[in-house]
Amino acid sequence: MVIRDRIALGVLAGLLATIPSFIVNTISVKLGFARWYSYQIGGSIYLHPGLTDSPQGLILGLLVWMIPAMILGVITSYVIQATGEDFWWLKGIGVTLTSMYLIIYGFLYSLGGAKIVPFDFATNISMYLENIVYGLSLGYLIKRWGKLTTHQ
Repeated sequence: MVIRDRIALGVLAGLLATIPSFIVNTISVKLGFARWYSYQIGGSIYLHPGLTDSPQGLILGLLVWMIPAMILGVITSYVIQATGEDFWWLKGIGVTLTSMYLIIYGFLYSLGGAKIVPFDFATNISMYLENIVYGLSLGYLIKRWGKLTTHQ
C-alpha cells in the first residue's frame, strides 16, 4: 500500500501509531509504575480528574489524545518527505519528543489547561518511553506507506 497524500498518510500513521504507545501505557499503569493513563491526562483538559475514569471520560480522553497524534503524523510525514527516508526512526522520535513530550506535556499542560499534570518521576518516564514507541511506530508507518516525491 502506498499513500501519496502527505496529510492522509500522516493522519493514518499517527492514529495507528497510538496503538503500541497505548499498550506500553497500559502495561505501565497496570504494573503500578505510572499513575495515569495517557487518555486521562488528555481528557483532563476538559474534565476533572474523577470524571476521566468514567466511560464518557475514556471516550473523550481518547478523542482528545488522537488530535495531537494526527497532527504529529502530518508534521513527521512532511519532515521525512523534506529530509529523506534515512534515519526515519530518529526523525519520528525527534518530532514526537520535541512536540508532544516537551512542548505539549512539559510546557502547555503545566500552564494550567490540564487538571491532571503528573509531576512524579515514574509517570513522566513512562510517558517519555510511550512517546519513543509512538515516534518509532510513526516513522516506520510513514516510511512503509509513504511514497517519497519532491512535491504533492
